[in-house]
Amino acid sequence: MKLVTPSLVVEDIDGFKNDALQRKSFGEALSNLVSRSTDELVVSLDGKWGEGKTTFVRMWQGLLNEKGIPSIYIDAFQNDYTEDAFISIAGAITSYVELHSCKEEKSVEFADKAKKVGIRLLSWGAKVGIKAATLGVIKESDIDALSEIGEEVASDASETVAALVRERLSTHTKGNEIIQSFRASLSEIPAALEGNESGRLVVIVDELDRCRPSFSVEVLEKIKHLFSVENVVFVLVMHKEQLEEAIKSVYGGNIDAHTYLQKFINVETAIPKRLADRYSNDLESYSKRLLHLHELETWGDDQAILDCVIPLARHFNLSLRQLEKAFTNLAIIYSVSAKNQLRLVPIIVFIGVIKVVRPAVFNKLLIRQMSYAELSADVDLRALEESYGDERATRWMSEWIRYSVLTDAEYEGIDAGDRIKSFSQSLWQYNVERSRLIPLFCEKLNMFSVN
Repeated sequence: MKLVTPSLVVEDIDGFKNDALQRKSFGEALSNLVSRSTDELVVSLDGKWGEGKTTFVRMWQGLLNEKGIPSIYIDAFQNDYTEDAFISIAGAITSYVELHSCKEEKSVEFADKAKKVGIRLLSWGAKVGIKAATLGVIKESDIDALSEIGEEVASDASETVAALVRERLSTHTKGNEIIQSFRASLSEIPAALEGNESGRLVVIVDELDRCRPSFSVEVLEKIKHLFSVENVVFVLVMHKEQLEEAIKSVYGGNIDAHTYLQKFINVETAIPKRLADRYSNDLESYSKRLLHLHELETWGDDQAILDCVIPLARHFNLSLRQLEKAFTNLAIIYSVSAKNQLRLVPIIVFIGVIKVVRPAVFNKLLIRQMSYAELSADVDLRALEESYGDERATRWMSEWIRYSVLTDAEYEGIDAGDRIKSFSQSLWQYNVERSRLIPLFCEKLNMFSVN
């Protein structure tokens, strides 16, 4: 039995070999797009946290390898400790070219030109103090630089600014020449890579939405102005809504973040998610895979677990990451249980999911401080009961929940013909009070917490 979902093995070739979510066709379409386009192409791949974006692009790299299209993967989040997005991207490309270029002179040339651009950007950024004095804006990070300028700026700011303007005018043309030379060199890199018949190089920039807002925005701007060239395709993996919030954080809440983001992206797409098909959807497919991967000893409960997990996953619109956490919770409960102990699958699965999506509700159920009316309203049990295609399973689950949460007075007041009146017969051998059922399984789950 495995408590934590094992990492998916992604092959260097045939990356979609273990694809449980049938995303290969989308990968094929994306491959065709990047290999056939002759534009200076920047593609955004949108998806919420936990929807498998990173796993997809890793699989997609295997497909690109299979098609002979070279690719570079950059984890932006791992690089946002740096202050220079240009160095992070240029460094990754330089390292890749050094290993895979069949023309050493092209590798050396690109590295040299990248260094010159880096120096130019650094020299422009070194005027922090003057820039702040000129604009009348002093950020906390500028204070040290300004203190070095001291009284000179205060007493003769106009002459200092004039000198800066003269310097910028004299170096503007030279700076543009350096940048254009760098871009031209980058555009020639794909043709110099070993075995690259596609003539393209794909650069995947992942985890943009997890970076510091300032770094995320700088990555976008640097890619657009310095790296967006013919033959090199950038695929930016992001949660678009989060990235738009980062843009607002940098430029203020009044900016139209959606329009601003579109300036840097040519083509938008989203991670595919199949939800509508009753018989073939991501949540059902991944639930079955997780049950297999966790190697649970369920003593025959497998199908009952799936019958409860799948409608709950759809009801709460769980991400794949949330579904993994729910199965970890199930693994905890089954790992501390025994074959002959009481196992109520509808209750076990319900609290396993509730702890992921409504931890406050879970805590109230643990200490018996939540009425059935409150629980029903909070998780919308009526909608769960009426979910299409799962009426029998969801009704079975909701009836056990109602049976377990009703107060004694409420339970005594229900109709004698109500099906839950017969539930006690299946519990007599376990000597467990009705009101203790949910707290009992909550206590088992609460023994351990797996991160």
